[in-house]
Amino acid sequence: MSEGMLRLEGVSKRFQRGAGHDTLVDLIASGVSRLLRRASESAGPRAKADESFWVLDDVTFDIRAGEAVGLIGPNGAGKSTALKMIAGIMRPERGRIETRGRLTALIEIGAGFHGDLTGRENIYMNGAILGMRKAEVDRKLDAIVDFSGVEAFIDTPVKRYSSGMQARLGFSVAAHVEPDILLVDEVLSVGDVLFRQRCIQRMRELVDGGAILLFVTHHLDQMQAFCSRGLVLDDGRLIFDGATAPAVARYIDALKHQEGLLAGCDKQRRARITSFSLRNARAEEVLLSHTDEPLEVDIEFELDEPIRNLMVEIDVQQEVGSLLLNFSSVRDDRLFDAPVGPGRVTLSLPSLPLAGGQYFWRALLRDIDAGEIIADTDYRFSSVVEDRGRTTGVLCLPHTWTHAKGNPGESDRAADFSPRGCPREPKSAARV
Repeated sequence: MSEGMLRLEGVSKRFQRGAGHDTLVDLIASGVSRLLRRASESAGPRAKADESFWVLDDVTFDIRAGEAVGLIGPNGAGKSTALKMIAGIMRPERGRIETRGRLTALIEIGAGFHGDLTGRENIYMNGAILGMRKAEVDRKLDAIVDFSGVEAFIDTPVKRYSSGMQARLGFSVAAHVEPDILLVDEVLSVGDVLFRQRCIQRMRELVDGGAILLFVTHHLDQMQAFCSRGLVLDDGRLIFDGATAPAVARYIDALKHQEGLLAGCDKQRRARITSFSLRNARAEEVLLSHTDEPLEVDIEFELDEPIRNLMVEIDVQQEVGSLLLNFSSVRDDRLFDAPVGPGRVTLSLPSLPLAGGQYFWRALLRDIDAGEIIADTDYRFSSVVEDRGRTTGVLCLPHTWTHAKGNPGESDRAADFSPRGCPREPKSAARV
């Protein structure tokens, strides 16, 4: 393995809102749109030009051989764009990117795989894309298959693989390329806990051997345990470069900045939600919570008129249009008699059994008698959940293992499985 090098100098990237021309289909559609726009200009005012914005703005950093660096930041900060430009998938608008050595990128699950080809055939094809010769793939084939854990399906078309199987096979190929620079973008989050541990161990071996690792993740504990350095992006700019603990602190500050202060609600009618906060068991306001710790959601509001039957609702989502959790006071048989002026409702949770990552919160106030929403924050509030690397999937639910012994009726019932992140009896309570 040669000594790798990665350097970004003043790198900037601009995107266009509403007019992406990344494919031939986009280009043709854009041409038709321009023709239609010209035809309609005489019949009315000209449409507003598409707005451009900088997804990365003057980003500079360099990483030395044998260094593991975590790249973190709020959603939309530019992390994945930076990795794609380093990998050569995109080109910067300004600035320069220098790399030396063999570079391997794990940016999207199954990238480089052909669904109709078998796992074995995709290993050879993906290996060739990553710069491996056939003889090298031949020599490493058994190790790649063994590491991936998909040996039973290696001659099955990849389109029949689950997302986790594709991720395991993709990482296995990339890890056995023995890259000088390895880019990893959150793809390990779909794997099971045991496989993630094996991936971390393999990445340690590569870094110990002199490779560069740039690791994009929302698993902050994992990043701090594995990386020696953290880079924090916010709104396209590099706002911190240093040790991982203060990097996490700056990340949380960036979330607060992104969230901003709520001075009112776009959908308000007869009320205003003036504050939304998450608090730990010590009543401290937090943006980073753990799945095994109690959490309180505080909503402060102001009413212009009394509401005899006020319903409070809280929604949580991770991706746009994908509702994960909904808490409704009316379903819990709790309606509040709220007078004019300020008020406060608190939702108490013994834990928040979500997998690690960034989540978005929404609060609504509804007048049940009038049948209308009187305040709605949309998903303006964000927080980070850390699962301590113990969960997989979206939720970690309480459960019990039972071992049936040889004699009928004889069983060994283990205690309820309630590790960190898996509450025994999840309950919710609301008070005003």
